[in-house]
Amino acid sequence: MTAPVTSSPGTEDDPALSVSIDFATATVVLSGELDRDGAHHLVDALGNLLTTGHPRWTVDSADVTWCDVGGLRALAAAHALAVAHGRELYLHRSSRCVDRLVALSGLDQLVSGAPGHGRRPARSARPDGAVALVETHVGGPA
Repeated sequence: MTAPVTSSPGTEDDPALSVSIDFATATVVLSGELDRDGAHHLVDALGNLLTTGHPRWTVDSADVTWCDVGGLRALAAAHALAVAHGRELYLHRSSRCVDRLVALSGLDQLVSGAPGHGRRPARSARPDGAVALVETHVGGPA
């Protein structure tokens, strides 16, 4: 059973993120722009997969045309949701824009199927060896 969900009707100026859920295979297929406005639909879709017994959730982002930091945060939240519930998140057929942000952030070290998964980073940006997905500095110099 596949359940389509759309973040907005979408126009030329505001393309929609289309999210389809296949409960039989525990796969979420994304199409369009994975940005801060619609990225929460990814996490919502994966939350719906909690009702299944699948140990592995798959995200297919081959048709994602744009991914910003909001989309990256949604992917990180999706990974955290999967881990919190004893599931594995698998990134399958990801688009170039998704691959690039996932690799730049270090999320590829955590998410199965991401290019670079299982390889150790050449060097860590932090002295303690941890990989920070997102660091924010509020007020004053960093």
